[in-house]
Amino acid sequence: MKKVLIISYFFPPIGASQRTLKFVKYLPSFGYLPIVLAPEKSNYIRKDPTMLNEIPANCKVIRLPNCEVIPGNPFVREEDFKKGWYPQAIKAGLQIIEKENIDVIYTTAPPNISHVIGLNLKKRTNTPWVADFRDEWTTNPFIKGRFDAELTNYNQRLEKHVLSVADGVISVSDHICDILNNLSGGLPRNKFHTIMNGYDPMDFTNLKVRSSNKKFTICYMGSLYGIRKSFAMKFFTLLEEALTRKVINPHEIELLIVGDPVKNIGPTLTKITKNTGYIHHGDALNMAASADLLLLLINPQEGNQTVTSKIFELINLKKPILALVPPKGVPADIIRKTATGTVIDSSYPEKSIDYIKKAYQEWKTKTGTFTPNVSEIQNYSRKKLTSQLANVMNKAISKNR
Repeated sequence: MKKVLIISYFFPPIGASQRTLKFVKYLPSFGYLPIVLAPEKSNYIRKDPTMLNEIPANCKVIRLPNCEVIPGNPFVREEDFKKGWYPQAIKAGLQIIEKENIDVIYTTAPPNISHVIGLNLKKRTNTPWVADFRDEWTTNPFIKGRFDAELTNYNQRLEKHVLSVADGVISVSDHICDILNNLSGGLPRNKFHTIMNGYDPMDFTNLKVRSSNKKFTICYMGSLYGIRKSFAMKFFTLLEEALTRKVINPHEIELLIVGDPVKNIGPTLTKITKNTGYIHHGDALNMAASADLLLLLINPQEGNQTVTSKIFELINLKKPILALVPPKGVPADIIRKTATGTVIDSSYPEKSIDYIKKAYQEWKTKTGTFTPNVSEIQNYSRKKLTSQLANVMNKAISKNR
């Protein structure tokens, strides 16, 4: 079995680590034994210790101390190289590569300095290296305009260096791969590979789904931040107005927020809103599974190619989805192909109220029909997607022979 050194700042029990965890879980099925380099502790507030149970028993996890501060988040600065994650990962990585006879390195970012760690290790050991961009780096729309020209230029140079030296580059969408290819300065497009996020069927085997709700339950699962939060607040304002005007009976509806609490959404909507706060991944799926309508919200300013990782778990819940997203783009295509919901142009969020009224009436009269395309949904299983990563790593190894 080949050995892969996985360098991941976000790794269980730290939240925001589903993608890396599922790769680690399923890579042994495709001939790779993962050895993970991760921090011992982090200041990142979201943690889910239940995810530790999914790490394969034969997978070594080397945890580095004194890495609490998330480095290079989102941009890399000179001080990030001096202490914490970067110097310790370099030292430990060199030792692991030699001791374990590592076949390939895999780095995942953010934080983007993890790719600089991969760059350093590649140059010093000539070990094949695959860099996974879970998000854009210098072109990320969530951080546009936040940093001065000097720091931006510095990170652009680092990013281009990473792209030129890595043996393979992967990301979560064709759009991001196209951007990275352009930033690379003309490298072959076949160096860049799209491996989307997905869902793990095993996460859905023991869900406790209520057969019916006393109130029509609309659920949003996930975090709201930046421009996505500002867009969500527009939607909540529209829903508040509809409830106030009794377009929808406020006594027969519940808004369920599975994630960080949402505040300042109006008195009527506040009364019918249940905020769970951040909860364990399995509990979050359980809560969402009993909803009558699931929400997918993407601000038009994010562009039509932004693919939030939650979409894949939403489609596999096999409940109707109200997708307020750009109508011509990847998220809209996924919803349509899987037949898991209704797409409404997020430039016109007011149109969602009529759809909610219709869905509410169908719930009340039990007249709704819903037939998701199960075979299409299965294309996004985490195990199937991990096979794609194994193929990219195989090519990186072959390239270096």
